[in-house]
Amino acid sequence: MIEQAIQNLIVGKGDELKAYLEEVNFNISIPNTKAIAHCHFVQLDGNGRPRVNDFIEYVSTKMLEYSIPRSEIAKAKEYCEKYNTPSKYTELDKKAKKLFTDITNTGEGGEILLYILVQEFLKIPQLFCKMPLKTNSQMHYHGVDGIHVEYDQKEDMLALYWGESKIYKDLSSAVTNCFTSLKEYLQTAGGSDAPQERDLQLVKDNLDLNDANLEEAIKKYFDKGDPLFNKMQYRGVCLIGFDCDKYPTPNQINTSQLKALISAEVSKWHTSIEAGIKKHLHLDTFIIHVFLVPFPSVEDFREQFLKALSLK
Repeated sequence: MIEQAIQNLIVGKGDELKAYLEEVNFNISIPNTKAIAHCHFVQLDGNGRPRVNDFIEYVSTKMLEYSIPRSEIAKAKEYCEKYNTPSKYTELDKKAKKLFTDITNTGEGGEILLYILVQEFLKIPQLFCKMPLKTNSQMHYHGVDGIHVEYDQKEDMLALYWGESKIYKDLSSAVTNCFTSLKEYLQTAGGSDAPQERDLQLVKDNLDLNDANLEEAIKKYFDKGDPLFNKMQYRGVCLIGFDCDKYPTPNQINTSQLKALISAEVSKWHTSIEAGIKKHLHLDTFIIHVFLVPFPSVEDFREQFLKALSLK
């Protein structure tokens, strides 16, 4: 079944983020929309210090699986098992690092984090590995920040999730830019001029799931001349990261106390999401998962992410 084959694409044990992110709430419906919000914040250590650096180190360990096609990883695994050496994994790790930019305001840390959140918390795997298609490592990939897929048995639809990651100092700016970008992929109904057309063609031409049968099955949904094209539903998934002044100085408060402080703010953040979606015609009719992640400092997140990748 296509549903099970897609689920088999998920990698990892599924609960790795719990050591680094604390859940504030999950699956909260945003009023007057079909959006669903999830909020997590960075865990504190025993001395009340945000574990940002540890969290970023963890995020950086996902770089290879995020940016290298599945077939290449499978070949490296086969080589490792056959010759009892991890050398091919080392080669892929170096290859992955070279795909990332060292631009100071890079958004690629947020893109990887979005990938992790969607896979671990929503159990929706990545469909398309975009990083190898970059023509210049010093530039960002021009297009959507991520493409994930699931088979919705209840709706009898292949759900294609267009991803957007926006990490800004200011929540309002992050929300505005996130939905302004996402609407381009959800609102347009099709045609050669549709913003998503380039990405859809790239997916068709570069689909690499290390499962030939699943690849052929999914490609039918992308074929405009196949009836299954009418059974593909566009959805959205977003990461909105922003500065939050509730994080303490060392030994001031614990994680439970911080959670209470952030919980008191969440309803205002949800109102911002509703307003951001409502600015765009019909965007409120699309299913959109929104991950809210308040940081002590998004600027520090970017800087430490580059250091973790040995890029700066």
